[in-house]
Amino acid sequence: MSRSSGRAQVEPTAALAAVLALTAALGVYGVAYAQVPLDAASPAHADAALAHVDGHLGPGPADPAGLAAAVRGVPGTYSMNATLRTATRTWAVGPPRPAARADTAATALPVRVSNATVRPGRLSVVVWR
Repeated sequence: MSRSSGRAQVEPTAALAAVLALTAALGVYGVAYAQVPLDAASPAHADAALAHVDGHLGPGPADPAGLAAAVRGVPGTYSMNATLRTATRTWAVGPPRPAARADTAATALPVRVSNATVRPGRLSVVVWR
């Protein structure tokens, strides 16, 4: 009788079926995990919203008149407030920031306050669910 007869052997078809089952289970888990939305207050949402609004305000000085249109174009299912500030004026679009947890992203940029006047300003975006 040989030493390998009948001990710890698996048919190749059964081993292949087990590997395929494991691969399929990992694939289903990966697809399900990818479908789960990120936390609404994650920095990724605030940074993405800030980049979108900043990009739509123009490459030159930001025009406060375009703030509402830039905010309307932001994709997502979360609430958002965008505020553009200079030393003397403030423009805000969206509901006020809640007391609950929210995430903020901000950047400095030039703001056109009149046809011939540009002032330093700050654009801040707050997102929450």
